[in-house]
Amino acid sequence: MTHSQHQQPLAPQQTTPDSPLDLLIVGAGISGIDLAHHVANNFPTWQWAVVDSNSDIGGTWNTFTYPGIRSDSDMATFSFPFERWRHHGTLGSGARIKEHVRDAAAECGALDRLTLSTWVRHANFNTALGLWEVDAVEGPARSNNAEGSVRGVEKKDKGYTVYTRRLHFAAGYYRHSAGFTAAIPGLGRFEGTVIHPQRWPEDIDVRGKNVIIIGSGATAVTLLPALHSMGAHPTMLQRTPTYIAPLPETDVISTVTGAIIGTKGSRGKVATRIARTGHIFRDMAQYHLCQTFPTLARGAFWAMNRAFVDSEEIRRNFTPPYGPWDQRVCKSPGGDFFRALQQGAQVVTGIIDSVEATGIRLKEGAFLPADIIVTATGLQLQAFGNAGFSVDGTDVPTRSMVAYRSMMANRLPNFTYTIGYLNQSWTLRADMTSRYLVQLWKDMESRGELFACPVLPQDLPADRPMLEMESGYIRRSVDDLPRQAARDPWRMEHDYIKERRTFLGSDNTLDMAFGADALAAAAPLASGAGGGGAEQLVMPS
Repeated sequence: MTHSQHQQPLAPQQTTPDSPLDLLIVGAGISGIDLAHHVANNFPTWQWAVVDSNSDIGGTWNTFTYPGIRSDSDMATFSFPFERWRHHGTLGSGARIKEHVRDAAAECGALDRLTLSTWVRHANFNTALGLWEVDAVEGPARSNNAEGSVRGVEKKDKGYTVYTRRLHFAAGYYRHSAGFTAAIPGLGRFEGTVIHPQRWPEDIDVRGKNVIIIGSGATAVTLLPALHSMGAHPTMLQRTPTYIAPLPETDVISTVTGAIIGTKGSRGKVATRIARTGHIFRDMAQYHLCQTFPTLARGAFWAMNRAFVDSEEIRRNFTPPYGPWDQRVCKSPGGDFFRALQQGAQVVTGIIDSVEATGIRLKEGAFLPADIIVTATGLQLQAFGNAGFSVDGTDVPTRSMVAYRSMMANRLPNFTYTIGYLNQSWTLRADMTSRYLVQLWKDMESRGELFACPVLPQDLPADRPMLEMESGYIRRSVDDLPRQAARDPWRMEHDYIKERRTFLGSDNTLDMAFGADALAAAAPLASGAGGGGAEQLVMPS
């Protein structure tokens, strides 16, 4: 018997004000299924459900299907801590990660409580009812209905209302229906095929084709060796170089701990926990080393790259103008990226002058012939799956919200969400958030409290961006996201070791209101005062 089968699950469409859900989880990727697991284990009598706008479970790993799609974090930390990762590679393929999410969902009963192709358009907290009224729009079966924008499902279409005591968003931080395409002069004149990796066509044949990948992030670094192995002639065209770290193809830490301790039964679980801990401390040590001693870190990247390419190639194409980990570092398992270069793939650093009918002309004068152009130019940031919010019918703009430990929002009762790390495994913070919320809800139940929300101190300005990193895709959109403040518990630290100390075992009543006080705290939102965030952001230096 799977978890949470003590009673018949209540479907979102069946809810009423008198028969609401205890919890609605929006999103069936890593974050949503992690929370579902913890809820199933800790609240067996709760009525809960999961909705997702995509055609299948998996979140990112359902949206992205381009060749070579894989994690950019090691699977020792990216996999669920409660669901064994069955494979040996350092990174995980998209298909295997999706399988991992599905297995965890089946184990905790989430598959029986999942409604797909359903976009949450709006959520209103009704203080009189003490419930969230969630406006959900269900698209055609098995359709990708992210942001209500695919296959004829638009914002004007009529939805249905889901009533729930608690509302949790596990929808990530980017737009699933479309990626970001930079303004590329002359792109409309190109006579070949233009592809964005976020919507990779199933029937494209790249064999023998000149493929130009515009971009230098993780997607481009993954695509180049994958397309090369498929018989294409790929060129990665970048305006600015990025740091690329070759990794062992096999997870050395997990292999060694498994060999010493064992891989089966209780000994296997101990080995997995030790390996996970080893990865966490190693990754944080590397991050802080890069940030504290950037010159030393640059030398380390130079040495790793020099094992595959010559010094001139490193100077020309692999020497970024910023410090290591000011932006995300890309990973190359087994040095696959560099091995593809050794076998004929190319990297070109330059500025596009114009796209022509048969290729791309650079400002330096060079012409790159192309049959296919892949615009790997990034994501569009987006909070909460593009849902709107209100209290008693008064809108609360997303950019006015203030993040509390990046899992709750100022003065919004019984509203929670998951955001992962930018410099470490997303799952580390997702699972920590789930455990924190479960403990909060347990404590509330023991005190007989039905409502909770954080309340921003009046003397604390909320003028910091929610995501603090210099990556272009973050900088261009961060103003549309909620704000945060400069200190705990109103600031997210991209440091698992530090946050784990702060979160688990910390005072979960700090700057919080409960019961009737939480309902009263929502009054300024209902009166149109906004969520408390500053209009102008103070960007990190």
